[in-house]
Amino acid sequence: MRQRVIAVVGVVALIGLVFALNFYRLPVVALSPGPMEDVLARLKVEGSRVYDSEGKLYLTSVGIDDNVRFYEALLDMANRDVQLVPRAQLYPEEQDSAEIDKENVALMDRSKETATVVALRQVGYKIEPSGVEVTEVVAGAPADGKLRAGDEILAADGHLVDSTDEVRKAITGHKPGERVAFRVERGKGEKNVSVEVQEVEDQPRVGILLRDLFPDLPVKVTIQTQNNIGGPSAGLMFTLSIIDKLTSDDLTGGRRIAGTGEIALDGSVLPVGGVGEKLIAVHRLGVTTFLIPAENCAGVKGQVPDGLRLVKVSKVDDALRFLRDPKAAASAPGC
Repeated sequence: MRQRVIAVVGVVALIGLVFALNFYRLPVVALSPGPMEDVLARLKVEGSRVYDSEGKLYLTSVGIDDNVRFYEALLDMANRDVQLVPRAQLYPEEQDSAEIDKENVALMDRSKETATVVALRQVGYKIEPSGVEVTEVVAGAPADGKLRAGDEILAADGHLVDSTDEVRKAITGHKPGERVAFRVERGKGEKNVSVEVQEVEDQPRVGILLRDLFPDLPVKVTIQTQNNIGGPSAGLMFTLSIIDKLTSDDLTGGRRIAGTGEIALDGSVLPVGGVGEKLIAVHRLGVTTFLIPAENCAGVKGQVPDGLRLVKVSKVDDALRFLRDPKAAASAPGC
């Protein structure tokens, strides 16, 4: 009788453990191939003549599951297309999902704005910044508690500033221990702030991230993406799609081309995450050409599906050269 009781207790305990494990959230994130969208089909331009294209320019994305349970993780580990990474590798511990989603939406919106400015400059418009905004203050840095996200910097060391380059020059013109005098617009008023300069990685820093502000642009561009895609990694494909719409030459040449990469205001293509998962999605759709940031090449060795050609780009000009010139396309460097 006693053995039977012990056996029953053991079974109940095992069932309880199995049940508990099913609800245990692991500190990992599951990355998987995400949806692709033809940006040209999502693009609306007002204020300029637009041109049609025969091909497609796809943005790529990564599916992210940050609510991975124990048994889901077992299934994910058996799936070659899914990668489990520590959650802290992608998200700060103090951020919840709602904050992360909000931040990704903001990054996507900023990416669209930057892509529009870069594209308009490429087709001949002269677009210059008209202000500078603080987007983030690094915790514990000299600017922490003095400057705030959302502050618009009006002047640095008594000189009016209109661009992030001007602010950076003011900061780097100081030696560590010296102070930069900022005048900022905060809310409905202005405030003078003095911030000490600190040496970080052999460079003068105060611990702020900045963005350029622009006046109303001469051409209005709207990109309506779907599938809850966020972040800055579609910037390159946004830029190329806008240029394609605004120029008579069909950049696609009837081809289906996918890509990824954050776009900077100077036209540089910056590395992004999740490229391995994006390559899988591209291959599944039957697309055979993928534009990849040069700095991402090393990270995808051994992960490129057969039949998929990678074209390495460092600046938007590299991508345009590949798209416009058949000879350049034939010899474009891969990874």
